[in-house]
Amino acid sequence: MQRTPNRFSAATQCRQLHTTRSLRSEPIVRIKNGTFYRQHPASRPVPGQDAPPNPPLFSGLTLSLPSFSTPNQHWAILSPSSSIRTVFLQILRGQYICLPPTARSYPYLLSDEIRVKNPRLRFPERAIEYVGFDVERKAFGGAYLSARYESRVGESDFTLAQYLTGITSMNPGEELIREKTPEKEVMLKVVRDLELEKFLTRPVSTLSNGQSRRARIGKALLTGPEVLCLDAPFIGLDPFVSQHISHVLHRLAEANAPRIVLSLRPQDVIPEWITHIVYAGEDGKVDVLGPKEGVYKYLKKEYEDVEKSIKKNGVQLDLDPKLVEIREVSRHLSERGDFEVDSTEAQGESTSGPVLSQDGYEKFDDSEPTVGEPVVEMEGVRIKYGANAVLGDWQQDVDGFKKDGLWCTIRRGERWGIFGANGSGKTTFLSLVTSDHPQTYSAPVRIFQRSRLPSPGTPGITIFDIQSRMGHSSPEVHALFPKHLSIRRTLESAWSDTPITKPRLTDEASKRVNACLKWFEAELNPLLKDSETSSGNLDWATHFMFGEISFSAQRVLLFLRATIRNPDIVILDEAFSGMDDLTRDACLLFLSKGDSMALHYTEGGPRPVESEIAKKGEAVVPGLQDHQAFLCVSHSKQEVPGCIREWVCLPEPGTGPPRFGRFNGPVKLSSKRWNEIWNWPQR
Repeated sequence: MQRTPNRFSAATQCRQLHTTRSLRSEPIVRIKNGTFYRQHPASRPVPGQDAPPNPPLFSGLTLSLPSFSTPNQHWAILSPSSSIRTVFLQILRGQYICLPPTARSYPYLLSDEIRVKNPRLRFPERAIEYVGFDVERKAFGGAYLSARYESRVGESDFTLAQYLTGITSMNPGEELIREKTPEKEVMLKVVRDLELEKFLTRPVSTLSNGQSRRARIGKALLTGPEVLCLDAPFIGLDPFVSQHISHVLHRLAEANAPRIVLSLRPQDVIPEWITHIVYAGEDGKVDVLGPKEGVYKYLKKEYEDVEKSIKKNGVQLDLDPKLVEIREVSRHLSERGDFEVDSTEAQGESTSGPVLSQDGYEKFDDSEPTVGEPVVEMEGVRIKYGANAVLGDWQQDVDGFKKDGLWCTIRRGERWGIFGANGSGKTTFLSLVTSDHPQTYSAPVRIFQRSRLPSPGTPGITIFDIQSRMGHSSPEVHALFPKHLSIRRTLESAWSDTPITKPRLTDEASKRVNACLKWFEAELNPLLKDSETSSGNLDWATHFMFGEISFSAQRVLLFLRATIRNPDIVILDEAFSGMDDLTRDACLLFLSKGDSMALHYTEGGPRPVESEIAKKGEAVVPGLQDHQAFLCVSHSKQEVPGCIREWVCLPEPGTGPPRFGRFNGPVKLSSKRWNEIWNWPQR
């Protein structure tokens, strides 16, 4: 198919804001025509060792972050690539090799003002703090699933107050306490600003995602940085908590205590208080940077020019990757109202044929699902620790009668979305399904029509029986997954009892592993450059370890590990968060169709088409099957698979019973369906 030319050139003109405050006008970070590398471009690998790609990053970047300005400047990096966003924030802190070396400097940190304030802040890595939120439970001891809800904790668990100060050892010495204990006024201000006072004596493992996020921000603030770089701060948060944290960050940024730099995904709501944006593509090049309105104007014009060119051409095009990227980013911005362009729904309706989601589902689905026997039955579940209700503290309408607790039945063939605010009990719900929760033994829960405890004539089902029939990917699984396993072994562990035990592989299993490695080589192989095609050699999957690949690639591996066997139950808990946008779309299609279909980006939008290997009759990995039940948790409309039909929205404690519903098509193709979940007014 004909390709469109790559029309995009770097537009790195940034309006410089001048202030009248000469003493404080020196920027904190100044980059003038700098190019960055992971390794020095002149370095050579040891003979016999693979050389990872070392492309230039942010070529010719010119950027100035002011120490003070009127009005205040608040910056964000916007990119569809998680690794590029992280690299940018690390570059601000002095990481990565800069050529020429003098292109990056920190004038304000060398000023007399900083020398008097705190000499240790003269070093960028101390003055500019970085906090990433991708695998945050690891920072709290790696608490797995329901462990955060236990009321009785081990002696090694530490409180939020201990976490904030960093004094977490059993018997800290007096010198360590003096060194790490912040001034009382500073501590009180931080916990008050972040609304953490009532949690100070609680073990950190009991904090919800929103609370733990504020705790990590608080710990960084107590170091007294000049700049705080927050990497994907809204990932995995419900819309309400995201808004609250945004307000907290705004207060801090306005007071320059500290200055805030955010990294944002295209689907994230860009806070109104952000004034300046750096937009960088997946290729590591800055397309535009400067005041937010100017960046929007640039993206809008690029989008409209592309659409005009496509319509004028009038032929079916296989779009250039850069064109795909700019269209997807513009679509996210237009859906939020940042600027007006044709929406996804309008684009789809203007093309010939049915409107399809990226994963191949029509906008309206009137088909009757093939539903089988129950695989999960909850009949009056109530989970409490003392007076702390976690799940089921309500009365629910069941067949016309009010009954206590959570009543929910999940059957084979059903595709469930599990929604709710942070702290509403979604993780507890899933831990009952996976049988990791300690109260699964006593709660009225049946898995595969058997309870955990035996009854007369019926043995109880073991956790090994349950988990051998499930596939599960979540941030908790990610945080605790062994980093030393190879890429291949990670996939093969789907056929083992635990990730570190020997897998029981059959010929069919090996074929599926090889098929997944070939299908996702562009996302998983660190040696494969963008311009290269696969050689068919899969040795790279044995050479590289799980911990050596990018965060997005790790997410892809865990997603494949959860789905590759077509187990009886598949659970994806925020499994797509942290993936690059186009990678996420490829995974969503793979979930529904396996390797039988590929995603082509055309002028009519993303269209699933029959893959080349399917045409040859060589597809080996199917998508979701009728015998499988599927559960998905997500806080982002773009990450909800198109197959989801049944849904439940769990309430916050004390606000009433859950709401159940059924969709008549993909959530992504209708904002009304997404608004229905959260009980927002229909527009």
